[in-house]
Amino acid sequence: MNEGSAKVPLIVTVSACSVTALNGYLQAVYLCNIKSLGTMTLSLDNSQHFIGLIIFLSGMYINIHSDSVLRNLRRSNTTPSTNQKQYFIPHSPFFKCVSCPNFAGELLQWFGYCIMSEFSLPSVAFCVYTAGNLIPRADAHHKWYLREFKKDYPKQRRWAVLPGVV
Repeated sequence: MNEGSAKVPLIVTVSACSVTALNGYLQAVYLCNIKSLGTMTLSLDNSQHFIGLIIFLSGMYINIHSDSVLRNLRRSNTTPSTNQKQYFIPHSPFFKCVSCPNFAGELLQWFGYCIMSEFSLPSVAFCVYTAGNLIPRADAHHKWYLREFKKDYPKQRRWAVLPGVV
């Protein structure tokens, strides 16, 4: 964790770990026990799984890259003389149209996983849950950027998380 980062309450960490463990358990139980896995082989001749994997990996790259950009902004966000936080506008190709490409990347990851798992109920449920969590957060972040930076905020960055949608 960075020196200037806010401390995360233990209940938030425990809740996040619990939700992640439960989600992993439900995904595994469905894929290993409930779903007939006759067609579920990851190979180049199974286009649905291959397309899902490409979408998943693309989302993962967008997510990791965008988080890295944001982390690097945080590392230099305090001025030593006043110990006051200074905020910056993130810039990278993924930030061109949206304020929160890290959230868009995570949504792409879950959508790709839905495709790979042949739209299993647990994967669709978690994708919807993730969208319900991330889209309002992205909207709040976008509004904060607009308030904080007013006229300096890039005009083409009109969307919070999904270009043309939200």
